[in-house]
Amino acid sequence: MQQLEWNNEASVGIPEMDAQHRRLIILLNQLVKVAQSGGIGDGASALAEIMQYAERHLQQEELVLRVRGYPGYADHKAEHDAYRKKVASLQALAGRRDFAVRLTNLVTEWWRFHILVTDQQYARYFRRQAEGDQQAVIAGPPQTAESSPA
Repeated sequence: MQQLEWNNEASVGIPEMDAQHRRLIILLNQLVKVAQSGGIGDGASALAEIMQYAERHLQQEELVLRVRGYPGYADHKAEHDAYRKKVASLQALAGRRDFAVRLTNLVTEWWRFHILVTDQQYARYFRRQAEGDQQAVIAGPPQTAESSPA
C-alpha cells in the first residue's frame, strides 16, 4: 500500500472540497500506516473515523455538484453509491484476518482514483464555465441595434 500525497493536480478548484480531500488523504495515510504495522485495534478506530469523514464529504460534494448544476451529477453520485456498497459488503467480512488490509486497499485505491480522475471531471467543467463567464465580462454586454454605434 502506497501513501497518498496531495499536490496541485489533485485540486478541484473549490477550496472547501480541496480542504476535505487533503483531510481524507491524511486519514487514509494514517490507515495505511496502521494496516502496515498490523495494529488491529488502532485500525478499527482509524477506519471508523475515515468512514464517517468520507461519508460527510461525499454528501457535501453531492450537494455542491447538484447546487452548481453539474451535468455529470447523476454519474458522479452513482460512483459514490457504488463505493458505499463496496465498503458495506467488505465490512461484512470484518471477522477475517485480512479484513483491515483488504478494506485499506479498497478505500485508498478508490479515493486515489476518485480524487485524481473522477473529481477532476467536475473541476474541468467548472473551470471552463468560469473561463466562459470571464470571457463574457471581458467582451462586455452584447451589442443590440440600439446600442451599436451609428
